[in-house]
Amino acid sequence: MLATAERPLRGELSAWTWIDSTPDGLVSLVLITPASESDPGLGPLAELAGLLPPSAPLPSPGLRLVLHTDHAMVILPRAETALRIPTDEGWADFVRRGGTVVVILGEQSLEAGAGREALERYLIAAMLPGRIWLGKTTIAADHTPAQVRGEKCIVCGQPGGTLTPVGYAYTPTSGGPLGWPVAAHATCPTALEEES
Repeated sequence: MLATAERPLRGELSAWTWIDSTPDGLVSLVLITPASESDPGLGPLAELAGLLPPSAPLPSPGLRLVLHTDHAMVILPRAETALRIPTDEGWADFVRRGGTVVVILGEQSLEAGAGREALERYLIAAMLPGRIWLGKTTIAADHTPAQVRGEKCIVCGQPGGTLTPVGYAYTPTSGGPLGWPVAAHATCPTALEEES
């Protein structure tokens, strides 16, 4: 599976978002998996994006976030794509206030509508090599001045074509993150269905 700006992903994907307690405090998590066993795994995309297996230190591979009222985009700059996921206000508010976000891409599918117990079983089983990849970020990541002014695509960084509003990117300030309305080409984000 190749991730390119023209055809970022093949197959259907599912996503889960939640906030959890860790030894380092509260973190916001996103799990993205293939929607069914017939859909390709996300290992090649995860590796292209710079995510690492759980045995490695948690990397910060330049993932970026854009928030909208009812969804977020996880931008994978190295893979030149973004994954658009539905979110709830509690998750978005935690992220907006600067909380750490851990993005998890899974190789195997997780049944549609899986609840918290199934999610935990999936993650425990996925600690084996080659089953999940992780990376972390916060809302205040690097964007170019042209991207935060909406002059270039927030995903691929290219001008031209039709750019449509996709939400808000944030830059750090002494008083907290400052939101900027940003835009993207219609073909850059990939929509996902949130399962819980």
